[in-house]
Amino acid sequence: MNKGLSLVEFLVSMTIASVLILALFSMNLLCAGTYTEVRDSWYCMQSLRNALVLLDRDLAQCACLMPPDLKIALLDRELFIAGVPVTSSHGGLSVPQNNAPPLYSLVRSTHGSSLVFDTVDIDADSVADYWADLGIITDSGPYVISHTYSRGNTLVPITTEATAAVGDRIVPAIHYELRTDGLYRNAQLIAEAVNGFDTVMEENLLTIRLQAGYNHVCKQISYPIFIR
Repeated sequence: MNKGLSLVEFLVSMTIASVLILALFSMNLLCAGTYTEVRDSWYCMQSLRNALVLLDRDLAQCACLMPPDLKIALLDRELFIAGVPVTSSHGGLSVPQNNAPPLYSLVRSTHGSSLVFDTVDIDADSVADYWADLGIITDSGPYVISHTYSRGNTLVPITTEATAAVGDRIVPAIHYELRTDGLYRNAQLIAEAVNGFDTVMEENLLTIRLQAGYNHVCKQISYPIFIR
């Protein structure tokens, strides 16, 4: 006759099986936690990388063909880098045949939250070099062009009160701004996980501090660059 399990043997078997199940469950939780942490770390580092790639590219051409004293402007959680970003409708500045650099516009008059430029085509190639959501740097400080701006007009609305003086020089600038949902470049989100953005200018050394966070993971990086 076949002999069945005794109660003791059954309890021992159940105990061993329970221990094995608990061990496998613990390993699964550990692996899942490690995977989640690695995934969140990668997401943070990827956001920092995306931001640094664009910052490095914009800083490399900073103030090219423009007045060297209008290169960089800082505001709280905002950075303005002189230059014209290359887009599908703008190939960048070119050296004009008649006028040698530096290239810039001039403030002709102010009207509340608007500035009147003498020209919006600083390199005389028949293409406007200012457009909505782009930054500008003037002798009196930086501004952001309003989203309502119609490209090509010399009357340029800005997002804040105009304090620039008549005769101020103006150059287009790439505008970085930290918002609640990430870091923006010319009003376009470029890094969702970035939640810290500080800039410090000491003589010719610009230091950019970036922080990215996702869930319980936080990554920070400091990026110093010498502005010639």
